[in-house]
Amino acid sequence: MINTPMVHLVLALMSVFSVTTLIWAFYTFIRLPQQYRVLQDQLARGVPAPQALASSLAEPSWLAPVVRTCQATLIAAVLLVFFLHLDVDFTLFLILATLASGLIWILDRLRIQPGLRASKLALAQVDHLLQDPPLIEYGQSFFPILLLVFLVRSFVAEPFTIPSGSMLPNLQIGDYILVNKFTYGLRNPLTGKVWVPVGAPKRGDIMVFRFPQDPRVDFIKRVVGVPGDHIVFNEGQMSINGQVLNNVLLRQNPQIEPWEQYFDENLLGVHHIIRLEVGNFIAGHHWEVTVPAHQYFMMGDNRDNSRDSRFWGFLDDHFIVGKASLIWMHKDEGWHVPTFSRDGGLGDAAHMLHLFKVLPQQDE
Repeated sequence: MINTPMVHLVLALMSVFSVTTLIWAFYTFIRLPQQYRVLQDQLARGVPAPQALASSLAEPSWLAPVVRTCQATLIAAVLLVFFLHLDVDFTLFLILATLASGLIWILDRLRIQPGLRASKLALAQVDHLLQDPPLIEYGQSFFPILLLVFLVRSFVAEPFTIPSGSMLPNLQIGDYILVNKFTYGLRNPLTGKVWVPVGAPKRGDIMVFRFPQDPRVDFIKRVVGVPGDHIVFNEGQMSINGQVLNNVLLRQNPQIEPWEQYFDENLLGVHHIIRLEVGNFIAGHHWEVTVPAHQYFMMGDNRDNSRDSRFWGFLDDHFIVGKASLIWMHKDEGWHVPTFSRDGGLGDAAHMLHLFKVLPQQDE
């Protein structure tokens, strides 16, 4: 996590949120059942006046400020994370939120509802005094929603945004993509270990994965080498398992003495567009690798502006997040209106070629 004052502020807000939540939970699950027992004792001695009942169930004066502080700190922290694009492990947050709401739901069934039902049966005429506590209402409301979001996001599909230009020209900064989470098997959302094998990454797939050197960060690259592949790069020409990749020039800028070129790369049957800077071999003029078992060799389509396997090595299978399947929206940085002109499948070569052709050309 980036060490900035804003991150420290978010951590401080979440600390306050955690403390106030614990206080709130203490009242709900410790003090409130005691109040229900007191009420039942009063009922056993004879039905008291509604004023007495209201007094026995009255919330302490300190509870309302605690609840407001709890809600305000959570909202402030979420807004800061969203608008400042802070590096937060959302998967871990979602799991913790789902577990917390589920725990509230369980504790409600064990500690709150028995006393609440007994009091309601004994005193139906003042039922309005015996509503579910606010924390229980929150838990009951959010638990099924959080559980559904967790299951869909962990095992079906998850949205991502493109923050950098390492996959240009195919993926632009500001593209919103959908990542298929089950193509490569159902996985443990925290460790990445495969629970139910479904399929394996194929050469040419665009894949989202956790960066091996910092698993809190998600990367997106193209699968260039699968287990067993022998990849050789020599003076701009790449071959896989002895087969030279045939690249067809699509565009160069400028036309005379160009400094950048775009090619249709045939990755042994999978066509996609790559961008090269003339004479710029960022990983050296010659290199070769053999991909080990259960690992993959990843490269960005913007070949000379990509931090990929050429620098940090092979990608272990357990770092895989999912297969990028489609672009569903694009939004430029700042106060720009989202557009949908780039929508389409990332595996559709004709669609990706069309998106490339409508990109503005540079004449300098």
